[in-house]
Amino acid sequence: MRPFPSRFRLLWAATAVSNLGDGVRSTALPLLATELTRNPGLVAGVAIAERVPWLIFILPGGAWADRYDRKKLRVGLDLARAVIVAVIAVLVATDNATIVAVFAAAALLSSAESIVDSSSMALVPSLVEKDDLERSAGVLSATELTLDALIGPPLGGVLFAAALWLPFGVDAVSFTLAALLALSIRGSFRPTPTAQTVETPRRRRMTSEIRAGMSWLWNQPLLRNLALVSTVLGTASFIASSVLVLFAQEILGLGPTGFGLLLVPAAIGGIIGSGIAPRLRDQPLRRVLTIAVVVAGLTGIAISVSSNAVVVGGLLAAQYAAILVWNVLTLALRQRLIPDELLGRVGSSYRFLVFVGMPIGAAIGGLFASVVGLRETFALSGLIIVAAAFFLPTAVKASPTPPVEPPAPPQPLPPPRLDSPSLLPPGTAEVTSLRLPPPDAPRVGPPLPPPEPPEPPGRPTPPSRSPQRRRSRRPRRRQRNKR
Repeated sequence: MRPFPSRFRLLWAATAVSNLGDGVRSTALPLLATELTRNPGLVAGVAIAERVPWLIFILPGGAWADRYDRKKLRVGLDLARAVIVAVIAVLVATDNATIVAVFAAAALLSSAESIVDSSSMALVPSLVEKDDLERSAGVLSATELTLDALIGPPLGGVLFAAALWLPFGVDAVSFTLAALLALSIRGSFRPTPTAQTVETPRRRRMTSEIRAGMSWLWNQPLLRNLALVSTVLGTASFIASSVLVLFAQEILGLGPTGFGLLLVPAAIGGIIGSGIAPRLRDQPLRRVLTIAVVVAGLTGIAISVSSNAVVVGGLLAAQYAAILVWNVLTLALRQRLIPDELLGRVGSSYRFLVFVGMPIGAAIGGLFASVVGLRETFALSGLIIVAAAFFLPTAVKASPTPPVEPPAPPQPLPPPRLDSPSLLPPGTAEVTSLRLPPPDAPRVGPPLPPPEPPEPPGRPTPPSRSPQRRRSRRPRRRQRNKR
């Protein structure tokens, strides 16, 4: 297994550092909200402020990733996020923080994150070989889960307990370091058009560019079907995850600490799935994706009938491993099939459909759990996922359409060689060297005909006119006589 190129390792390091800061902030920001207000609606508003900008900025973010240099876009937004978190740290340290400032910071950070994710995903195919796309997607997903879900949140709680401003200061430093690492990646990463998409001299409107990305996705049967299945899977998974905390409290009898520990096996399972997925790239895609979806659905059904926290933790690990196998393989497939100048827009269109289904699933989960019950909600989620698996063989049957690459410019032909066998008539011996004979050498071959005698000097004979030309002038003379 060959090592990753140095440029990808720099992006990997920048992703790791920024995800560690994200994990720290994911715990510290809600805790800060509870220090400022005890109103449950206002505390829940932090989560709303973090989710709504994704639906607003994910599509424009994909268009910007296809319009500007992707590395510079990421660097600029990382620096902007560092400034935002640093301002929050100063406000907290000076005891001037308000709940409105927390809402604003959450919305701005999520808006920037949606754009950074689009530019980073579109940046990866320029840094690794196509055969390494699954492996690169796997290591990035594993890094995100490790630092954003396992290490970052408990570290954020410890730092917040030490000093209220400290986790935000650490987050600001992490964004600054991530920007410096991304800035050190050599090269320009502005997408270049190919023969498949023609760039107009005048820049198109943002809505036209977004529409072009969505149209390209919808006209590709394989990616369109996978996007629809991913939307169903995301909706179904949020039906269960939206009430997981209630299931842990009322069915499993866990407290806050136990609920936090219950999420650890899920993150570990996701890391394992990220490592397994690249090893499955040579297997039939239809079979691998179908098995992953079936496993995710059956584990959800099994959770609905279990009351043991250890068993539920193991089932969550298996479920998240299957989900990450799906995510890694479908992400690598998109990066392989989508043209470079459309990677941002098509990728954001794909994820937009999934993100639209998530709040719908959460609303369905909350309503169904309150009317029917918690166990039935998990069973419903698992049954929907298993039902989606039956549609997969038909969805993946569509053959992928590779991007059309421009034809290579014609190469100049080498000058013909006199000793080339293709230039010699049949039966002629190959000439190995060309030498001029001396002037006095006897000639070999039939005698030449005698030269024609020169014409005697005198008046040069005028060129004879053709009969056709003479005939053509006769009608003109007749017309003159008539006049």
